[in-house]
Amino acid sequence: MILKLELKNFIIAESLNIDFTGGLQILSGETGAGKSIIVGAIDLIFGGELRPGILLDDSRPAILELTLNYDESNSKLVYLVNEYDIDVSEKELFFRREITTEIKGKSFVNGRRISNKVVKEFRIALLDFHSQRDQQRLFDKNYQLEIVDRFDNLIDIREKYKTKFTSLIKAVNKLNDLTKVEKDNKEKVVLYQYQVNELESLDLKNNEDVDLERELNILNHAEEIISLASSLNSSLYESDNSTHDLINNYLFRFTSYENDNDRIKQIVVALKEALTGIEDAVASSQSVLNMISVDKDLLDQTVNRLNDINRMKSKYKLDLNRLQKYLENIRKEIKSHSSQKDRIDKLQQQIEKDSIELRKMAGELSKKRKKTAIKLEQEIKKNIRKLAIPDAEVEIKFEPLAEKNGKSPLITGLNEDGMDQVNIYFSANKGIKIQPLNLTASGGELSRFLLTIKKIISEQVDKKTIMLDEIDSGIGGKTAELLGNFIHDIGKFHQVLCITHLAQIASYADRHFAIKKYDGTSGPRIEVTVLNREDKKKEIARMVSGKQSNVALKHAEEILKKRKIFYDHD
Repeated sequence: MILKLELKNFIIAESLNIDFTGGLQILSGETGAGKSIIVGAIDLIFGGELRPGILLDDSRPAILELTLNYDESNSKLVYLVNEYDIDVSEKELFFRREITTEIKGKSFVNGRRISNKVVKEFRIALLDFHSQRDQQRLFDKNYQLEIVDRFDNLIDIREKYKTKFTSLIKAVNKLNDLTKVEKDNKEKVVLYQYQVNELESLDLKNNEDVDLERELNILNHAEEIISLASSLNSSLYESDNSTHDLINNYLFRFTSYENDNDRIKQIVVALKEALTGIEDAVASSQSVLNMISVDKDLLDQTVNRLNDINRMKSKYKLDLNRLQKYLENIRKEIKSHSSQKDRIDKLQQQIEKDSIELRKMAGELSKKRKKTAIKLEQEIKKNIRKLAIPDAEVEIKFEPLAEKNGKSPLITGLNEDGMDQVNIYFSANKGIKIQPLNLTASGGELSRFLLTIKKIISEQVDKKTIMLDEIDSGIGGKTAELLGNFIHDIGKFHQVLCITHLAQIASYADRHFAIKKYDGTSGPRIEVTVLNREDKKKEIARMVSGKQSNVALKHAEEILKKRKIFYDHD
């Protein structure tokens, strides 16, 4: 509920303070007095579009401030306060919008700077502007469905369904993504499997190509190596006057003098080492002779094996180590693909199970809605007939949703609100066939239809401030009186700010503000006065006849007595 509005340097309001109470708050005044400035200021505070001409004095900024009570029964408001960490220890919300001389705005709530997007979220939770645009919402089938759900407190059931539906859509999207990836990878995995078979058949060993090249070099020169080993063995050890015998002879002769001279001793040591080296060389050459043979079959096998490996290296453009790593990686890819298929199968099964449960929930919700719609039809007819549409007929028709759904056939015929779409049919006159609301209702009828809806569901929605700007356009007489009573009933559940020209509506005010425009020293200014009972009578008289004549004052007195409205502030 709005408690206070303060304006500074705004249009023709140099400095304006207005205190509001609960119930129906009426704002009245002559045409052009500036009544819409109040509603316009509230609109701007809650993110309305800035425009030239807002500043009274172009050299100074405008300050618009609005104080509201913090109503903890308003679930959307509580959510926003927690979401944006707003301090509400004082149980009030203080909104402020500063409009600079460059016509740029800054918004605050309880001293904290917030974006225009956040301001508009608070607007939805706190305010309900009843306007031409709001009437157009009646043509929206989603809004019509919401009316049905709110009338019989089906919102919680719908939200539980919506949570389940949202979860299922996420699962379906995930399944579609996985299936697409699986399809895209299928050909690649077939290729990988072929490559794995091809590479595994080779049974590659680490550095095998290097080892084979060495082995091939030996096999290609086996005869030469055998000849060299035999010749070395003969020259060093076996032949007459072999190198071993020659060195051994010198060693024997020098040994007799080794203790007499250090240099001779070094010769002896070197000769012994030479003999040891010769013996090692002979032993190795003997080993080579025992190990190496001229083997054409082995040579062919080695050449073929090396050719096979080199062919794979050339085909994949990788050396042997990287080829082995590639084999390891594509094995993992194949395994991952197989695991992906298992995930897809399990997810598909879960989706099928959840879709059955979801469709059951949608069916139960649909049954409740159809029962609710019958009661709602009667309530709308009963109430709208009080607004001078005595022959009104209303029918809420249910239609199935579209047959197809591109995401999955399992959710065909379902959306986030269930399996229903509704269309409200209406006729204002006896003998006229009912038609969809958007084809048959006039502007005045739509306005009254919307007010009827708001009254009917007022106890089911969070408490808000409802803004009614010239709701009385095009009506008068008995209809105006009925409308005033109707609006006053809405004010029992919500604070209502209503701009009106009609005395019949104004007479129902819980608090009445008179708005006047006067000529100040530097131009027109606006003045807002809270009316006591006597002032209210005078204002009602002015609204009845355009002047405060004795007849008009007497008429106004009769109206107020009829309403049985009394004021404590004189």
